[in-house]
Amino acid sequence: MGPVPGGPGCPDVSPESWPKVSALEGPAPAAKPTREAAEDSQSSASSPSWPSSRPPTAGVGRSSLRWAGWGGMAAGTLLEAGLARVLFYPTLLYTLFRGKVPGRAHRDWYNRIDSTVLLGALPLRSMTRRLVQDENVRGVITMNEEYETRFLCNSSKEWKNLGVEQLRLSTVDMTGVPTLANLQKGVQFALKYQSQGQSVYVHCKAGRSRSATMVAAYLIQMYNWTPEEAVRAITKIRSHIYIRPGQLEVLKEFHKVITAGAAKNDTCHTLQS
Repeated sequence: MGPVPGGPGCPDVSPESWPKVSALEGPAPAAKPTREAAEDSQSSASSPSWPSSRPPTAGVGRSSLRWAGWGGMAAGTLLEAGLARVLFYPTLLYTLFRGKVPGRAHRDWYNRIDSTVLLGALPLRSMTRRLVQDENVRGVITMNEEYETRFLCNSSKEWKNLGVEQLRLSTVDMTGVPTLANLQKGVQFALKYQSQGQSVYVHCKAGRSRSATMVAAYLIQMYNWTPEEAVRAITKIRSHIYIRPGQLEVLKEFHKVITAGAAKNDTCHTLQS
């Protein structure tokens, strides 16, 4: 079980130190000569009048609705990202509090899941020596956006100077779902260090959701488990993880890819033998 950062080496996360967050238009058709007026009057009852520069296009209303939907989705994503920024330090302080209180309310800052992977909260600078020397960490998978680690954790260059490789797979806090491509990148990164007998620290802000999803994907690949089995295994070690429905869905998609790949390999071996 990992220690809770604190003491003189712990960065200042008091409120004073928080950074500032800071319809179609066109001219009416010109009047037609008298000889053509009767024909035009008949066709106007069944056809809309369009500006001469913009011919009728099928599905214009449908396209407008689709654009409006995309705009709403983009606005929703921006709102979620903004809310995550506003709540970042308050929720981080809550994580620090739960890490220091004794008894049933206590939460470990990080936990070792197997011989390779550790799952935890932000690797604060005060934890660096313990992670590198005691836990043999040589790889760090960062599921945070850059603003979350800028003031509190080692930069990629600082990690590199310590002999540690960092892989950042940015995912929005609170509501974000890691992409399938990022899960695959993260798992291959962890497997590289597993083959070398070294450890990888996988983290987000609190080590509950984004990073837990990544660790579950690693367990699916490593031990051929289902998503549900992987989540249960992590929960037995780190009981306060929380895998959201969208995150479970991407884990199921990841499992399908892994299963399909394994079936293909089995078929190839059968044909070769």
